[in-house]
Amino acid sequence: MMRSLLLAAALAWMIAAPEPAAARDGLATTMRAVLYEEDLSNPRGNRSVGQITWRVEPTTDASAPSGDITIRGTVEIPSRKLRMTLAIRRNFDSALPATHTVQIDVTPGLAAGKIKQVMGLLMKANEQAKGAPLAALSVKVDDTHFLIGLSAVPQDASNNSLLVRSRAWMDIPIVYATQRRAILAVEKNGDVLPMFNTVFAR
Repeated sequence: MMRSLLLAAALAWMIAAPEPAAARDGLATTMRAVLYEEDLSNPRGNRSVGQITWRVEPTTDASAPSGDITIRGTVEIPSRKLRMTLAIRRNFDSALPATHTVQIDVTPGLAAGKIKQVMGLLMKANEQAKGAPLAALSVKVDDTHFLIGLSAVPQDASNNSLLVRSRAWMDIPIVYATQRRAILAVEKNGDVLPMFNTVFAR
Protein backbone atom coordinates (compact mmCIF):
# COMPACT_ATOMS: atom_id res chain seq x y z
CA MET A 1 0.00 0.00 0.00
CA MET A 2 2.76 2.42 0.95
CA ARG A 3 4.63 1.60 -2.24
CA SER A 4 1.53 2.40 -4.33
CA LEU A 5 1.04 5.70 -2.52
CA LEU A 6 4.71 6.60 -2.93
CA LEU A 7 4.58 5.78 -6.63
CA ALA A 8 1.48 7.94 -7.06
CA ALA A 9 3.20 10.76 -5.20
CA ALA A 10 6.31 10.36 -7.35
CA LEU A 11 4.28 10.54 -10.56
CA ALA A 12 2.41 13.59 -9.33
CA TRP A 13 5.72 15.24 -8.48
CA MET A 14 7.10 14.47 -11.95
CA ILE A 15 4.08 16.07 -13.59
CA ALA A 16 3.77 19.16 -11.44
CA ALA A 17 7.07 19.77 -9.62
CA PRO A 18 7.88 23.50 -9.48
CA GLU A 19 11.25 24.96 -10.30
CA PRO A 20 13.65 24.99 -7.30
CA ALA A 21 13.31 28.13 -5.21
CA ALA A 22 16.27 30.34 -4.41
CA ALA A 23 18.24 29.28 -1.33
CA ARG A 24 16.96 30.99 1.79
CA ASP A 25 19.45 33.43 3.30
CA GLY A 26 21.96 32.36 0.65
CA LEU A 27 23.17 29.52 2.90
CA ALA A 28 25.38 27.02 1.07
CA THR A 29 27.91 24.64 2.60
CA THR A 30 30.19 22.36 0.58
CA MET A 31 31.30 19.05 2.08
CA ARG A 32 32.76 15.74 0.97
CA ALA A 33 31.10 13.12 -1.25
CA VAL A 34 32.58 9.75 -2.20
CA LEU A 35 31.32 7.19 -4.73
CA TYR A 36 32.28 3.56 -4.14
CA GLU A 37 31.67 1.28 -7.13
CA GLU A 38 31.85 -2.48 -7.37
CA ASP A 39 34.58 -3.73 -9.72
CA LEU A 40 34.97 -7.43 -10.47
CA SER A 41 38.66 -6.89 -11.24
CA ASN A 42 39.30 -5.11 -7.94
CA PRO A 43 38.02 -6.75 -4.73
CA ARG A 44 38.27 -3.43 -2.91
CA GLY A 45 36.18 -1.63 -5.53
CA ASN A 46 36.78 1.83 -6.93
CA ARG A 47 36.65 5.05 -4.90
CA SER A 48 35.92 8.38 -6.61
CA VAL A 49 35.95 11.66 -4.70
CA GLY A 50 33.73 14.69 -5.20
CA GLN A 51 31.63 17.11 -3.20
CA ILE A 52 28.11 17.91 -2.04
CA THR A 53 26.81 21.44 -1.61
CA TRP A 54 24.02 21.75 0.95
CA ARG A 55 21.58 24.65 1.11
CA VAL A 56 18.11 25.38 2.41
CA GLU A 57 15.22 26.82 0.44
CA PRO A 58 11.53 27.48 1.10
CA THR A 59 9.34 24.41 0.66
CA THR A 60 7.09 24.99 -2.34
CA ASP A 61 4.53 22.22 -1.68
CA ALA A 62 1.06 23.76 -1.46
CA SER A 63 0.30 21.70 1.65
CA ALA A 64 3.39 22.91 3.55
CA PRO A 65 2.97 25.59 6.23
CA SER A 66 4.49 29.01 5.71
CA GLY A 67 8.18 29.10 6.61
CA ASP A 68 8.79 25.39 6.10
CA ILE A 69 12.17 24.58 4.56
CA THR A 70 13.60 21.96 2.21
CA ILE A 71 17.20 20.76 2.38
CA ARG A 72 18.80 20.54 -1.05
CA GLY A 73 22.10 18.79 -1.66
CA THR A 74 23.86 18.94 -5.02
CA VAL A 75 26.40 16.15 -5.56
CA GLU A 76 29.21 16.20 -8.11
CA ILE A 77 31.66 13.35 -8.73
CA PRO A 78 33.50 14.71 -11.81
CA SER A 79 35.55 11.60 -12.64
CA ARG A 80 32.38 9.49 -12.91
CA LYS A 81 30.25 12.19 -14.54
CA LEU A 82 27.80 11.97 -11.66
CA ARG A 83 25.63 14.93 -10.81
CA MET A 84 22.76 14.28 -8.42
CA THR A 85 20.35 16.43 -6.46
CA LEU A 86 18.73 15.43 -3.17
CA ALA A 87 15.66 17.32 -1.93
CA ILE A 88 14.79 16.41 1.67
CA ARG A 89 11.58 17.74 3.16
CA ARG A 90 8.83 17.02 5.66
CA ASN A 91 5.71 15.38 4.24
CA PHE A 92 2.36 17.13 4.69
CA ASP A 93 0.30 14.91 2.40
CA SER A 94 -2.00 12.99 4.76
CA ALA A 95 -2.55 10.29 2.10
CA LEU A 96 1.16 9.41 2.11
CA PRO A 97 2.30 7.41 5.17
CA ALA A 98 5.71 9.08 5.40
CA THR A 99 7.18 11.65 7.76
CA HIS A 100 9.64 12.93 5.15
CA THR A 101 10.39 12.45 1.48
CA VAL A 102 13.72 12.44 -0.32
CA GLN A 103 13.60 13.25 -4.04
CA ILE A 104 16.66 12.16 -6.00
CA ASP A 105 17.34 13.56 -9.47
CA VAL A 106 20.28 12.23 -11.48
CA THR A 107 21.59 14.15 -14.48
CA PRO A 108 21.89 11.86 -17.55
CA GLY A 109 25.38 10.94 -18.70
CA LEU A 110 26.61 8.95 -15.71
CA ALA A 111 29.79 7.08 -16.69
CA ALA A 112 28.47 3.80 -15.24
CA GLY A 113 25.29 4.00 -17.29
CA LYS A 114 21.68 4.01 -16.15
CA ILE A 115 20.59 3.47 -12.56
CA LYS A 116 18.23 0.56 -11.96
CA GLN A 117 17.33 1.47 -8.39
CA VAL A 118 18.23 3.54 -5.36
CA MET A 119 17.90 1.11 -2.48
CA GLY A 120 17.29 3.49 0.43
CA LEU A 121 19.32 5.52 2.94
CA LEU A 122 21.79 4.62 5.69
CA MET A 123 23.36 6.85 8.32
CA LYS A 124 26.88 6.45 9.73
CA ALA A 125 29.32 8.22 12.04
CA ASN A 126 32.15 8.64 9.52
CA GLU A 127 33.08 7.74 5.95
CA GLN A 128 34.48 4.30 6.81
CA ALA A 129 31.80 3.23 9.30
CA LYS A 130 29.06 0.71 8.57
CA GLY A 131 25.74 2.46 7.94
CA ALA A 132 22.51 1.93 9.90
CA PRO A 133 19.49 1.82 7.55
CA LEU A 134 16.60 4.24 7.88
CA ALA A 135 13.11 2.73 7.87
CA ALA A 136 12.01 3.82 4.41
CA LEU A 137 10.63 2.75 1.06
CA SER A 138 12.20 3.71 -2.27
CA VAL A 139 10.42 3.82 -5.63
CA LYS A 140 11.81 4.43 -9.10
CA VAL A 141 10.04 6.94 -11.29
CA ASP A 142 12.42 6.52 -14.23
CA ASP A 143 16.16 6.12 -14.83
CA THR A 144 16.96 9.56 -13.42
CA HIS A 145 14.25 10.17 -10.81
CA PHE A 146 13.67 8.34 -7.52
CA LEU A 147 11.54 9.00 -4.45
CA ILE A 148 12.15 7.73 -0.91
CA GLY A 149 9.51 7.96 1.83
CA LEU A 150 10.57 7.66 5.47
CA SER A 151 8.28 5.48 7.58
CA ALA A 152 5.59 7.23 9.62
CA VAL A 153 5.28 4.35 12.10
CA PRO A 154 6.01 6.16 15.42
CA GLN A 155 8.94 3.96 16.50
CA ASP A 156 10.45 4.08 13.00
CA ALA A 157 10.01 7.84 12.84
CA SER A 158 11.71 8.30 16.21
CA ASN A 159 14.65 6.08 15.24
CA ASN A 160 14.98 7.74 11.84
CA SER A 161 15.05 11.20 13.40
CA LEU A 162 17.71 10.17 15.91
CA LEU A 163 19.92 8.58 13.23
CA VAL A 164 19.63 11.52 10.83
CA ARG A 165 20.43 14.09 13.51
CA SER A 166 23.26 12.18 15.19
CA ARG A 167 25.23 10.66 12.31
CA ALA A 168 27.65 12.75 10.24
CA TRP A 169 27.44 10.82 6.95
CA MET A 170 24.67 9.45 4.73
CA ASP A 171 25.00 6.41 2.43
CA ILE A 172 22.87 6.01 -0.69
CA PRO A 173 23.10 2.43 -2.05
CA ILE A 174 22.68 2.22 -5.84
CA VAL A 175 22.22 -0.61 -8.32
CA TYR A 176 23.14 0.15 -11.93
CA ALA A 177 21.31 -1.33 -14.91
CA THR A 178 24.36 -3.59 -15.39
CA GLN A 179 23.63 -5.05 -11.90
CA ARG A 180 26.85 -3.55 -10.55
CA ARG A 181 26.42 -2.00 -7.14
CA ALA A 182 27.64 1.31 -5.76
CA ILE A 183 27.35 3.42 -2.64
CA LEU A 184 27.33 7.21 -2.66
CA ALA A 185 28.50 8.53 0.72
CA VAL A 186 27.87 12.21 1.53
CA GLU A 187 28.95 14.24 4.53
CA LYS A 188 26.39 16.25 6.55
CA ASN A 189 28.34 17.42 9.57
CA GLY A 190 29.23 20.77 11.14
CA ASP A 191 27.45 23.76 9.63
CA VAL A 192 24.90 21.48 7.93
CA LEU A 193 23.57 19.93 11.15
CA PRO A 194 21.21 22.81 12.04
CA MET A 195 19.38 22.24 8.72
CA PHE A 196 18.74 18.60 9.57
CA ASN A 197 17.89 19.37 13.20
CA THR A 198 15.20 21.75 11.99
CA VAL A 199 13.67 19.48 9.34
CA PHE A 200 13.85 16.36 11.55
CA ALA A 201 12.90 17.96 14.87
CA ARG A 202 10.29 15.93 16.76
